Amino acid sequence: MRSRFVIGALIVLLLVELSSCTVISRIRQNDLRLKENLLQSRLESFRIGLRDYAAARNELPQSLAEFRRSGLAHTFEDPITGKDDWQVVIGEDPKLLKGKRGIIDIHSSSVAISSRGTAYNTW
Repeated sequence: MRSRFVIGALIVLLLVELSSCTVISRIRQNDLRLKENLLQSRLESFRIGLRDYAAARNELPQSLAEFRRSGLAHTFEDPITGKDDWQVVIGEDPKLLKGKRGIIDIHSSSVAISSRGTAYNTW
């Protein structure tokens, strides 16, 4: 009789453990989705700011610090890396004067693979 109780208790504990693992996995997936959505939102905010900067000044910012001093970009940490370590892309804006170079895009510096199957630094 006692061995049946012990076996029953072990089965219940095993089921609780398995369901706990499932819950923890779902929490981690939701946390990742939240971080990815926040990253996407911050990238969009930076890109809108870059377009506004170029339209207002008819030139591109030469550095992230210059862009931030303009008031069009904020100091945001990358939700994936947890650091304010963005990767800027320098190039020419075809809508502006030729030969004028500056920041044309911004990306996460994380090389980790997202839930979409692409590296965050390609977003």
